[in-house]
Amino acid sequence: MSADKVTSDGKLKNLECLFTWDVDKDDINDLKGIPEKLLDRVKYCPRRYHATYFNILAFVSHLQGRNDTALEYLAKSEAVLKEEKQDEADFLVTYSSFAWLHHHLGNMKDMETYLGKVKRVGEGGETAVEAEKGWSFLRMGAKFYPRAKESFQKALEAKPDSVSYNVGYAIVLYRLEGLVRKDVRVKPKDSPAAKQLQRALDLDPTDAEVMVLLALKHQRYNPPKSRELVLTALEKCADMPQVIKYAGIYFRIDNSKAESLKILEEAAKRAPNSSFLYHQMGLLHWQEMIKMKTSGEWQAGSAQVKAASAESIRLSCKTVELKPSHTLAWVQLAKAYAESRQLEKAEPIFARLVSDARLTDAERQHCHTKYGVFLMYHRKDDTRAVEQFKKAYRIRVDSQDRSQARDKLKTIGRRKSGQRGRKSDDISAFLSAVDDQDRQDSATKAAAAATNVSGLADSFKTKMTL
Repeated sequence: MSADKVTSDGKLKNLECLFTWDVDKDDINDLKGIPEKLLDRVKYCPRRYHATYFNILAFVSHLQGRNDTALEYLAKSEAVLKEEKQDEADFLVTYSSFAWLHHHLGNMKDMETYLGKVKRVGEGGETAVEAEKGWSFLRMGAKFYPRAKESFQKALEAKPDSVSYNVGYAIVLYRLEGLVRKDVRVKPKDSPAAKQLQRALDLDPTDAEVMVLLALKHQRYNPPKSRELVLTALEKCADMPQVIKYAGIYFRIDNSKAESLKILEEAAKRAPNSSFLYHQMGLLHWQEMIKMKTSGEWQAGSAQVKAASAESIRLSCKTVELKPSHTLAWVQLAKAYAESRQLEKAEPIFARLVSDARLTDAERQHCHTKYGVFLMYHRKDDTRAVEQFKKAYRIRVDSQDRSQARDKLKTIGRRKSGQRGRKSDDISAFLSAVDDQDRQDSATKAAAAATNVSGLADSFKTKMTL
């Protein structure tokens, strides 16, 4: 249940905070892991973001039934805002959170105190609220990224040169592009995320996290610039896990296994419960195993190949143990089991994933595609593989997974054309039908977008009528 539904007090629903922004607990995939990530950020990231992190920690603590802790985090948020001498509008979300939580706990006098503070802030805080929404949704998980993007866009309309808003918008664009796993083929000049990251770095040339994200966007197209960005970021923030983990990805993509492992292992010492780091290390060993298998220098069953495969499995197991909702890690584990011929362990993972209703469209598409590849090459079952590829292709997310599903369907169609022409015709008809529907949907959405007009200020004034 959304947090704002535990009270019927109408005026509290007009408050602006995570408790009233319709955040469903079931939509947060990593509720248990959020506190540690945010506390790491409090430790290593600029202080100007700490109040937001404390507000999120208060909300998560409430969801976990720790309301006393939630109040402590809100007190820390208010203290940081005062120490940083923030504008009055920046206090609005913290005051709203206090008012909502005190009402929930039955502390009516305290509730009225903070409602009074909210009223004193009054109108004019809509931009600060949208920015706070953006940062909050960004940290709550992938299902909230589209809402984060929308909020940052609204905030930037009012303050286009805000460093914080530009950084937040850049990060959420990077995350959204990463979700569909197609951005490695997009040149920086055609990537909204790359352009926005450069904009953010121009505004704050010292932001090491932005540097490494921009480096990853340029890695395949401008290696010198990419490497310079990574090395500069590491020089500035060699102890910041958020920078180190992306630097580790950079060196992994650069086929610098030893350097990447060194960086990731060092980061894991500082953040021993980071599923992200173990996932990246698992991918390193996976790539090493595939490289050995395809190079022809090693026998598939050699001790070296088996060792790389076993380490990839071990690290993937560690990843999903730390974060059971890590869909990509589960897929990677299933692939690793398949490559080591443990098909009886791989298939149940795929079967469970494709039936998980909690996945995003991009995640479901990824799972269907990789399950199809598993069935096609490891089970030699084209019939079931076609079923999975069709399900993946029906999901209208423009990604490498969708392209792969289409390519595999065509491959199976060509293979079957000489045996059963009808099978090939069925696949061609399916692809044509879905493509036609895509074009119709795109035309409809374009027409709808042309007539869509939003009124941020008027909407905010209505909500602030307490």
